[in-house]
Amino acid sequence: MSEHCDACGFDGARYDNDSLLDALRGQAVYWRAILSTSGSNLRVRPQPHVWSAIEYAAHTRDVFALHLYGVEQALTGDEPAFPAISDDLIESAAATYGDADLDEVVAELASQVARLVDVAKDAGGATWARGLTIGDSRSDGRRLLEHALHDSVHHLGDVERGLAVLRH
Repeated sequence: MSEHCDACGFDGARYDNDSLLDALRGQAVYWRAILSTSGSNLRVRPQPHVWSAIEYAAHTRDVFALHLYGVEQALTGDEPAFPAISDDLIESAAATYGDADLDEVVAELASQVARLVDVAKDAGGATWARGLTIGDSRSDGRRLLEHALHDSVHHLGDVERGLAVLRH
C-alpha cells in the first residue's frame, strides 16, 4: 500500500520507480532554494510549537539519513529487525536542530538524499519489496523511499507556510 497524506496531498501511488527517484533527487534543490530565501527568519519559529526553517531542514536531513540506513539494510539484508526508535533519541536530536549550521545542513541533506537514490537505483526496483522491521512495524524499501519523499515534501510546505506567517 502506498503512502498517503490528506494534510499535504502526498500520494505515493502517483510515482513509478523512476519518478520516485527523480522526485527524491530534486529535494535537495528545493531545500537549498527555500532556505536561501529565509533570511533573518531562518531560526525564527512562526509559532511556539512550530519549528523554524532550519529545524525542519535539519530534521529532514536526519530523516534522509535514517531512511538511507533502512533502505540499505532492507535491500541488502535478510529482513532485519531493529528495536523501535526511542522518543528520547528523537527529542535529543531535535534539541540540536535550532543551532544547526545552515551550510552543513544543506550539504548533508544533499549528500544523504543522493546516497539514498543511488542505493535504491543500484539495487533496482525489483528488490524494493524487501523489508525490515522497526519495533512492531514492517516496511519495505519502496515504502521507505515514499516516506522519505513524503516527509521532505510535507516539511517544505510547513516551511513555506511558516515563512509566509513571519513575513506578514
